[in-house]
Amino acid sequence: MSDLIIIGAGPGGYVAAIRASQFGKKVILIEEKEVGGVCLNSGCIPTKTLLHLAKMIEESKNLKNYGIEFSLNRVDIKKIGEFKERVILKLRRGIEFLLNKYNIELIKDRAIFESEKEVRLLKSNKKIKGEKFIIATGSKSSFLKNIKGNNEIIWTSEEALNFEKIPEKLLIIGAGVIGLELGTIYSSFGSKVIFVEITNQILPGIDSEIAHYFKNLLEKRGIIFYLNSILKEIDINKRKAKIETKEKGEIEIDFDNILLAIGRKPRSDELNLNNLLLDNFGYIKTDKKMMTNISGIYAIGDIRKPPLLAHKAMYEGKKVIETIFQDIEEEDVFIPNCIYTEPEIATIGINEEEAKIKGLEIIVIKVPLSVNGRALTMGKNEGFGKIIYDKNKKEILGLHLIMPNASEIIGEGSIFLNLKLNLKKIKNVIHPHPTLSEIIEEIFLSVTKEAIHNLPYE
Repeated sequence: MSDLIIIGAGPGGYVAAIRASQFGKKVILIEEKEVGGVCLNSGCIPTKTLLHLAKMIEESKNLKNYGIEFSLNRVDIKKIGEFKERVILKLRRGIEFLLNKYNIELIKDRAIFESEKEVRLLKSNKKIKGEKFIIATGSKSSFLKNIKGNNEIIWTSEEALNFEKIPEKLLIIGAGVIGLELGTIYSSFGSKVIFVEITNQILPGIDSEIAHYFKNLLEKRGIIFYLNSILKEIDINKRKAKIETKEKGEIEIDFDNILLAIGRKPRSDELNLNNLLLDNFGYIKTDKKMMTNISGIYAIGDIRKPPLLAHKAMYEGKKVIETIFQDIEEEDVFIPNCIYTEPEIATIGINEEEAKIKGLEIIVIKVPLSVNGRALTMGKNEGFGKIIYDKNKKEILGLHLIMPNASEIIGEGSIFLNLKLNLKKIKNVIHPHPTLSEIIEEIFLSVTKEAIHNLPYE
């Protein structure tokens, strides 16, 4: 009998397996597809690979502003796809190498529960008993009622990442993170991109000031947005969609492809564990030790609760092993959220709207990127940093960035918030010059009206 059986070898599952092996435990890791899960094979990694190429295309267009001119001849889809697959394969092999070195038994099969102490492999029909189990099966794309993806015309993110041609017109339903990252890729590759979003802003849940600012930048690039709008019906044969908008009523839009980017849902309906407690959205309920209502069965990552982020799943993968074998409880932590568009958006903590809803007395400081010397040397001074600060408790509540490399810089905010550092200590952090990270120093010093390059205000 294995000490631990983990179902799902995505970011949460394989990290948990390695951490358990470091405790000297006998681990079986079961994965029906490839190690790395959606993140590595059809999510984070391929998306960021293509976003990097899209960024280079956009930068090449802007070089003429600085006296350098050359023309983009064509986009070779085949070579782009080959590069993307090489990146995925290298990382996948790296994970498999680590699993082998840690003596983790990797089984390529789909597992369902036969009982609370046993799983059955669907391909081989083999049954395996375990002392403890971790469910790390992740999430899957959501669909609209009566409109399914996974075909040549109507895509989910997976089909959008495995394209064979660039559509002339791409209609994207949902202007959240997935839709915007893929939309900016296709826009750079030559598609006319149109978004339909049911809410009143792009990136629902993100600081509204950042969302509005970013929408204006994308509209300058020719991307079209219909907010407060819904997709009513589509005619696949004629490639036409009817959209109900708040401002213009019903309109008709031509498209070559539709991308459904309306979010993801947990794969909790695939476990054959009927007495497992779920919330109203299908996420598995757990306690502070990440254990489900069934003793000895734990859940981590997307299947447990939002946010659906790979780094959150990795964190939980490590923490769940420590809760199991060291008998500790999960701590409340601040989780950074990153959007890898151009410019990037990165946030941690609560935003201005959330702070006001809670009735907190706050200081809100915004520092424009134009005060940053490194940004100006790069010709990229569009963007800003924003801090939400509790005036009474003297605590940082949130940090929000829209700027180049925001995903790299938000790590500082994660350190400050998770270690509960006050501004007095943060003031002693020296940022090298010239770097984009200096914007962090200006933001924090602006709260105490000690900033040098930014005029402080409340």
